[in-house]
Amino acid sequence: MSLKFLLLALCLVALTTGELLRYKLKKQKVPRRRLVQTDLDYESSAGVEPLSNTYDNQYYGEITIGTPAQQFLVLFDTGSSNLWVPSSSCMSTACQNHDTYDSSQSSTYVANGEPFQIQYGTGSLTGYLSQDSVTVAGMTVNNQVFAEATSLASFFKNTQFDGVLGLGYNSISQDNVTPVFYNMYMQGLITSPVFSVYLNRDASDPDGGEIIFGGTDPNYYSGTFTYIPVDLEGYWQFQMSSGSISSLEFCSNGCQAIADTGTSQITGPANVISQIHQLIGAEQDPETGDYFVQCSSVANLPPITFNIGGTAFQLAGSDYILQLSIEGETVCLSGFGPNPSITGDSESNESSSYEQNTSPQWILGDVFLGKYYTEFDMGNNRLGFAVAV
Repeated sequence: MSLKFLLLALCLVALTTGELLRYKLKKQKVPRRRLVQTDLDYESSAGVEPLSNTYDNQYYGEITIGTPAQQFLVLFDTGSSNLWVPSSSCMSTACQNHDTYDSSQSSTYVANGEPFQIQYGTGSLTGYLSQDSVTVAGMTVNNQVFAEATSLASFFKNTQFDGVLGLGYNSISQDNVTPVFYNMYMQGLITSPVFSVYLNRDASDPDGGEIIFGGTDPNYYSGTFTYIPVDLEGYWQFQMSSGSISSLEFCSNGCQAIADTGTSQITGPANVISQIHQLIGAEQDPETGDYFVQCSSVANLPPITFNIGGTAFQLAGSDYILQLSIEGETVCLSGFGPNPSITGDSESNESSSYEQNTSPQWILGDVFLGKYYTEFDMGNNRLGFAVAV
């Protein structure tokens, strides 16, 4: 399988610790191309999903739908807001490799039938809306509207996850469907509209981390959070002040970025990413388009810095290079890629037209989120980053 496409997914396995319901994340190699579109208050309820880890590339998690429960592995994606799973009526080849939802087997199913379509960077899916109970991190959300996919793009054939559970704002939800996280809060399953993500970046460790609904866990970070406001309530989008690596400065007048659990890489304007690859000595594989460095050079690579909310967030070479074993050979893959949502002359210098655009230039995916424990605070419309431990 080409390494060109790695995709982040969060895997959850229910576990209860006090009032925290934890889901363990698992990781696995998958196509990388992105799907497009304070201390913990122990007095409040929180759902915690321990996550598991395979090869440091993909994190996926377990939910159930219906009565009796039908089990699915889903990607928890802060870059979208809908929940969808394959339908038992799906005839696409991609559906044959995954668990499918059968409404006739659920006593809590309510028909909806409204047509549904969503376009990702990797392909589209079509289907229709349905309603049923959805259980996440041990919490059952009643009367949740979700999509049954009856047609899936071929990309999904090789993904470990069955569907996607979006954790973005409701403003980007297809068909104005109320997202699962909103219903968790409105139904009193969590007392704070907050969730946090800890990713274990040790590729050899099957424990991939946790996603925590309703709060944060002080065991997963050191120091304090740096908070920045969400600029546009859709994606988890914020203002980044600037960035630099070695002699290269970028986003010098400020630019928009998003924190995205659905993206494995750090992506930015193509011309800037090209310069970063030159600085770190990355060479492109002509067959796959992936960029690799010599593994012996990783310890000596320059750090990259993202200035956010008055704090310099730095990544060392060992943070932004993904060390993988492919057919018995260890290779070192660049954790940087071009942002496909940016159009324009990729060879020109980063311009004010980019910087003034409200669309995000930079996507901080799991390469960044693995180094910095992240709090997604919808109640206060803010993001928090702290050093992960």
